[in-house]
Amino acid sequence: MRRLLSLVAMTGALCAPLAAQEAPPLDPAIPPAVVRTGPSAEGRVTIPIHIGGKGPWNFIVDTGSQRTVISRDLANRLALPVHNSVIVLSMTDRLKTGTVALPELGFGNSQVRNIEAPVLDGGHLGAPGLLGLDSLQAKRLLLDFRTGRMEISESKSRYFRDPDTIIVQARRKNGQLILLDSDVNGMKVNIVLDTGTNFSVGNLALMNKLIRKKRAPELEEATLTSVTGGTLVGRVGKIREVHLGRVTLRDLPVLFADADPFEELGLADKPALLLGINALKGFDRVAIDFGRGKVDFLLPDMGFLERTRFATAGAPAG
Repeated sequence: MRRLLSLVAMTGALCAPLAAQEAPPLDPAIPPAVVRTGPSAEGRVTIPIHIGGKGPWNFIVDTGSQRTVISRDLANRLALPVHNSVIVLSMTDRLKTGTVALPELGFGNSQVRNIEAPVLDGGHLGAPGLLGLDSLQAKRLLLDFRTGRMEISESKSRYFRDPDTIIVQARRKNGQLILLDSDVNGMKVNIVLDTGTNFSVGNLALMNKLIRKKRAPELEEATLTSVTGGTLVGRVGKIREVHLGRVTLRDLPVLFADADPFEELGLADKPALLLGINALKGFDRVAIDFGRGKVDFLLPDMGFLERTRFATAGAPAG
């Protein structure tokens, strides 16, 4: 068996005092380059995908997954033969499954070839598939929560940047972008943006350090369900402040759990946080530029700030 580890985000099925946020439905009239965010109850982001010229099917755009994933039903419908066996790593467990070679993937103005996709149960995925980091390298993912739209473009393309945009630099790790200059309640933390999950997830190293420093929130037990159908028990609470460069997120709900992806990123023993859609959708826009290694954040209008969990200090970056 060829062993290939894939980071796959959780589905957002979380039993805790947290409620999934409402999101506008998918508009099928919008072309693949611009789509509605959050067609599901979990508020995740999808994009229409063509496979070998067929489709489209709405795949979840998952920056927490190293691999593009296809549901078993869709793989069977396309008569794709199973190739290699791999180990898929989810938030809750490791699962052995087969892979299929996907014909050309088309989304927006992009085409991606030579994708070997693990096959998972569509009922757990909550979609026909996940569009992972193997399909997003050298791309720029723009999430516009003000208009409810999402775009994927080439990183090298020219684009307009709002003068109020705040830029946060990032370093690369296993295809992921880990934000620099970030902290939780005044303690340094490694933050990864994860569009595949509605809830933000912290590791036990972060929780234990918060407890030692007497900066931990009140915690309650919670259970999450992953894309493989496995479950994981954790503790959930609201973090008072999360800093992303000069941006501060306030009272952020976070699930703390011993999740395998932290170990695969080399972050099991270092305070780390996977920032989910529940945090990102409070911004007007978030642009994740995998080619340039940076993330652009645009805060809501100043008149709206009183009703958000966000604040910023100093003059905005250009």
